Amino acid sequence: MKKILAFIILCIGLTQTACNTGKQKGTVIDSSYTSDEQLEIARLAVYQEGDFTNVQKFVEGRAIVTFSDTIGLINLKGEIIVLPEIKNIENFSNGFYAGHTRKDESCLVDATGKIVKTFSEYTSIGNFNKEGVTEFYHKTDKIGLMDKNFKEIIPAKYEMIQICSDGLLIAKLGDHWGAVDMNDKTVIPFEYIYLDSIDDQGLIRASKKSGDGFIDKTGKIIVPLTFTRLFPFSENLAIFEGKDPAGYFGLINSTGTIIAKPTYTEIRQFKNGMSVVSTSVFDNEAAKSITKNGYIDSTGKEVIPPKYSGATDFSKEGFALVSDSSYNYFIDKLGNKMPLKFDPMGKDISAFVNGFAKIVTENSEVLRMDRFGRILTTEDIIKLRNSIFRK
Repeated sequence: MKKILAFIILCIGLTQTACNTGKQKGTVIDSSYTSDEQLEIARLAVYQEGDFTNVQKFVEGRAIVTFSDTIGLINLKGEIIVLPEIKNIENFSNGFYAGHTRKDESCLVDATGKIVKTFSEYTSIGNFNKEGVTEFYHKTDKIGLMDKNFKEIIPAKYEMIQICSDGLLIAKLGDHWGAVDMNDKTVIPFEYIYLDSIDDQGLIRASKKSGDGFIDKTGKIIVPLTFTRLFPFSENLAIFEGKDPAGYFGLINSTGTIIAKPTYTEIRQFKNGMSVVSTSVFDNEAAKSITKNGYIDSTGKEVIPPKYSGATDFSKEGFALVSDSSYNYFIDKLGNKMPLKFDPMGKDISAFVNGFAKIVTENSEVLRMDRFGRILTTEDIIKLRNSIFRK
C-alpha cells in the first residue's frame, strides 16, 4: 500500500484473551497458537535470525531456506543442511523435494537433502501427490506421468496434465482438452477448448464454442455450456460474466441457477465465506469513474456495500484489510471496524497470512500482529519459537 498507513492495534475481545495495550517490546506474549501459527512463528524466527533471502513454510519439520545463491533445509531446532549441488527445490511432498541441480538436471531430493535421482531427459518434475504419482515435463515439450518408483506410467504425449482426485487426469492433447484415467483410458472425450481442475463442488469448468459450463467427472453436462465466461466454484457459488458488453459479473449455484444478477464490475473467488465485489461510481470531485469495493456472503447477499477504495479477502481469522480516503484498517464480517489504537510511527500493514499481519514502521522495524490483536516484536517471535520448539 502506497499511502502512509496507520499502525493498528486490534483488541478483539475474545474470552480467552484480553486487550494488550500496555505490552512492552521484547516481552513474550503467552497465547494458545494453533499448530499452523506455531509453524509460522518458527518460519518468521528463522527469517529474522538468519541471513536468508527466503524462508518457505515448514513441512514435516523442515523448511527450504535460500541464502546468497545457496539452497538449504532447516529444521525446527535451527540445524541446517546445505545443498551445494542444488539450484532450486519445491516444498516436500510424499517423500521428495522436486527441483534442479546446478547442472540444470531435473532431480528428486529426499528429506536428508540427498539427491535420490536425476533425470537428464526431463526439463522438470512436479511434486508427488498422496497417491504417489507426479507429472514430468519431457525435453520434447510433452508431459507424462510417473510413479514413485520413477516408472513412466503414461508416456510424454500431452501438452498439459492436471492430476485430480480419484485417479482422474485432465489433459490437453493437441488443441483439445479431455480426461483420462491412470491407465491412459479416455474418460472425458478430447473435444473441449478448455477444461479446468475439479472444483470444490466436484465439477469441471468446460469450454466449447457454444460457451462455458460445467461437467462432472464422467463428462455429463451439469450446467449447459452457454455462458459467456464462467469461473470454478468456490464455496458453492460460481462467478459468471453477463452477456452485456459492459462485462458485469454475477453468481450461479451448482444447478446453474442465477442467484446474483451480473451487476458488479468484479467478483473475486470466495474465501472464508466472503467475496470481494467491485462497482464503478462517478466521482464528481475527480471528474472520473472510480472503483469501490465491498463484500457479499456465500449466499450472494451483499453484506458490506461497496465503499472502500481497496479491499483484501477475508482471512481465516475473520479479518479483511480495507482502505478508504484516510487510512487502512481491519474490519470483521459485518463491516465493523475493529477497535483501533493509532501509532503515528505506522508505515505499512499487510493482510493476515497464517495467523499474522505484517507491520513495517517508519523506521523500518518489522512487527507482527496476531489474531488477538497483539503486537509481536522480533524478540517476541524468537522467544516464542524457542519456548515452543526448543524447550
